[in-house]
Amino acid sequence: MPRITLTMAEWQEVMRELTGAHTAPPPPGVVERIQALLAQAPSGWPDQVFELELDDSSAEAVRAVGPSSTGDDPGSRQRAASISEAMQIIWDHQQPDDGSDDDGQRVSV
Repeated sequence: MPRITLTMAEWQEVMRELTGAHTAPPPPGVVERIQALLAQAPSGWPDQVFELELDDSSAEAVRAVGPSSTGDDPGSRQRAASISEAMQIIWDHQQPDDGSDDDGQRVSV
């Protein structure tokens, strides 16, 4: 059985999509399984990753409406966050301290 790994916010979005009138009816039991997962998850953790093991048809329904990152690599979110943080540190380091482009010394021409 496939395991789908998404953040709580992504599971909430999947739930909205599956219960929306614009989609085909989801496989039996998948909405209830996601509701149970969301009921047990702490509400203050929208970026926390949660995994749910689903039957093939339910997993396909979640993949069809969910984000493109349906848990094939749970570490990818952490790597992306680390890269983003490193890029911000580099960018911050390259910015002048006082808003000028020089080292604090003024040169008259």
